[in-house]
Amino acid sequence: MALFLSAEEKGAITANDRHPRVTDFHWALLRRVEQRASKPGLLTGDETADWWYPAAEYLTDAAMAQAIKADAHTAIWLRDVTLSLVRRPQDDWVGPDFRNHTVLPDGSQIGHLETAHFTWATALVLDLAPGVFTIEERREVAEVLRNRGVAMCLNWLDRPHSVANWWCVMTAGLTVAAAVLDDQALLTRARKELADCAKVLQEDGSHGESLQYANYALYSLMLSCEALRRRGENIDQIAPLGRQMGYARWAAASYLYSRPTTGWGPAPKPRSFNFNDSGAVFKPTADLLLYLATRGKASHPKEAGLARWLFEETYAGWLAQGPHDQASFGLRTDWGFLTLPLLPQAAAALSPTEADLDATQSFDCGDAIARDDWHGKTVLAVRGGGPPLHGPGHLHHDLNSLILVHNQQRLLTDAGHGCYRNLIRQLDVSTGMHNTCVFHVTSASNDSYQAPATQQVIEQRTPPQRHWNHDRIDPPVDRGARRLIAAQCDDLRVLASEASAAYGPPITRFARFTILCGAHVVFVIDHIKSDQPVYTQWNWLLNNRDGELDLELAGPDRIVARRGDAGMKLFSLSGGRVTRTWAHVHDAYHTQPGQMGEGRPGSGHLLHWREPNATTERMTLHAIALDGYGEVARWHLRSEANRHGLESAGGTVLWTVESTPQRITIREEKAGRVYHLTDNGQDVWSLVR
Repeated sequence: MALFLSAEEKGAITANDRHPRVTDFHWALLRRVEQRASKPGLLTGDETADWWYPAAEYLTDAAMAQAIKADAHTAIWLRDVTLSLVRRPQDDWVGPDFRNHTVLPDGSQIGHLETAHFTWATALVLDLAPGVFTIEERREVAEVLRNRGVAMCLNWLDRPHSVANWWCVMTAGLTVAAAVLDDQALLTRARKELADCAKVLQEDGSHGESLQYANYALYSLMLSCEALRRRGENIDQIAPLGRQMGYARWAAASYLYSRPTTGWGPAPKPRSFNFNDSGAVFKPTADLLLYLATRGKASHPKEAGLARWLFEETYAGWLAQGPHDQASFGLRTDWGFLTLPLLPQAAAALSPTEADLDATQSFDCGDAIARDDWHGKTVLAVRGGGPPLHGPGHLHHDLNSLILVHNQQRLLTDAGHGCYRNLIRQLDVSTGMHNTCVFHVTSASNDSYQAPATQQVIEQRTPPQRHWNHDRIDPPVDRGARRLIAAQCDDLRVLASEASAAYGPPITRFARFTILCGAHVVFVIDHIKSDQPVYTQWNWLLNNRDGELDLELAGPDRIVARRGDAGMKLFSLSGGRVTRTWAHVHDAYHTQPGQMGEGRPGSGHLLHWREPNATTERMTLHAIALDGYGEVARWHLRSEANRHGLESAGGTVLWTVESTPQRITIREEKAGRVYHLTDNGQDVWSLVR
């Protein structure tokens, strides 16, 4: 029997009466493969990506379908496409033109992500559907696997490299091929690489790159772990499940909702918090979720149940969501060849409420997420500080930035990421495109002609990469931010982080306290200090991805924004006047420019408040009211001395805040509740009632 499909797994898939959901996915897989096999060649004509990107998914889909139920047309297509890939020049296995195509002195080349995908895909065809080849052809495929695919993966692994998702991907190419070829020397190397690269994750299962790239890294780890596990090896001694299972909690906390999305067809599209290089249209790969739900159900039942819950939330009901021509790269995720064997074995779904997860969650990657309730109206996320990052990469300059959702509408949003080779890529990454602060220093001219003063813009700096070099590995990277608190008490949620080190001199403190009061009020309090006077500029990016934003600049210190049935009234007490810039908001990354999901100019409205005077210290409040489309207009700012509050229509709700550098007091005035957020010394904060 095949390594990646046991007799028991095949029986569970074909036992229609026992697993109705599996039957649905089985028929969907057969239909997907039949449609591709009805035309010669790899591509169907519906793809928007180059041929490198769908190859692994298309081949593994067909191989699994053939292993479950042999079909003559599928066999012809699978043999033809696999041999065509195997017989292409070595240079094609390197990848597109932006990869390094240098030929080494021995005539070999360095592999890249595309190489790893071709390697594991070809190995899986050989494992799941060897009968489509003649004996001679199987030898040919095995030889190319060993001497080209594996060799090129090893060429990458043998060289110094950054500690990131690439390490996991290249290891998967090596490990899956080594397992299928039953090559003991390669398996020894694969075990070592897997044990090392599994540590790119944070201790809690989050990842320093992004939610999306963590999915890609974990998908690759899954392939390696399954390859060894299915050989009977003790995978828990090589790559323990603990860190991997933690991803389920992070992904569940980051998930927002699913519904049809303008430009993406009628199927519901999931939305998730998308800090750094992560698509807002995102759900973890189904194969990965079911792997976590299956392999972790005994040792980590809560996380396994959350993984199954997220699978049901994002994949049930619409089996052909599409597009999936970049799915195996984790760019537009879908279900794949391992969904069928793993689904019958997976744990039962466990919702976040059933898992007793707090409405406030924080993660080692820096994400902190708060909800008024798991079934509530408002969700808030802040990209802040945490422990040093094990795998930094794909980072935006977004520390102390926030994303704010009300009534399933992203109001304050993250720009996301478009094609990496677009000129606007640097804008997407920059501090000024995120809901955080930039600073300006004015320098007087010294020349005798009294030339105008110049301004230096101070933004966040890119942290260093972490590198591996022949068993020597850099320590984890400090990104330049510290978490001050992530706590809840009653219906109050507080997320705070200090990020001055990310800017460097002259900024000496940038502590941001983001406070969610019930479902309708958010206070953002910034304590900023510098060694010389600076002007602070606050940036707020509003979501207009579908042209449905209704934005009113209601005065120099306030705006009203509406989307769908959600409204937001934002007050700035900075003393500055609001200005607007047209910006970009992306749904999801594509390897090519101008594709579906890439934001056009004006898909974001970027608002700025710049304080009128430079100073060395300030404590500034932004107050945000959230409500329905019409009701939000009836919220008002109430100010008295240092106490500021937001009051609802009729005065039924009134939250106020008073702040000093050492204490912030929040009051729910109607019930007389008082909360103190206090620095207990050395920036260690507590929240008490």
